[in-house]
Amino acid sequence: MQKVQAQDTLQSDTRVKQRMLLNQFESDYVLTASERIALRQSRIAYQHRMKEILDTIDISDARRKRLIQELKKNPFSERVQSVIANHTNSTDSMEQ
Repeated sequence: MQKVQAQDTLQSDTRVKQRMLLNQFESDYVLTASERIALRQSRIAYQHRMKEILDTIDISDARRKRLIQELKKNPFSERVQSVIANHTNSTDSMEQ
């Protein structure tokens, strides 16, 4: 019974549509289901890395929470990337 539950959770985490409407007309433009699952997993891993970086940055808790919410909505948010870039640039200049 536990094996079935474990398989269900793995499949539900990376759920994508098996058939897309575009596939009927332009199958060359559509990625396969396994490719879409791999892309989704890489986006999730990227979000986790960005969250870990945000947790290490010395900013207020309220700002960190807002940035994490922004990260959940948009994994490639310009606001999150600029905060991380500004912080890494400021710490690099302090070390030199």
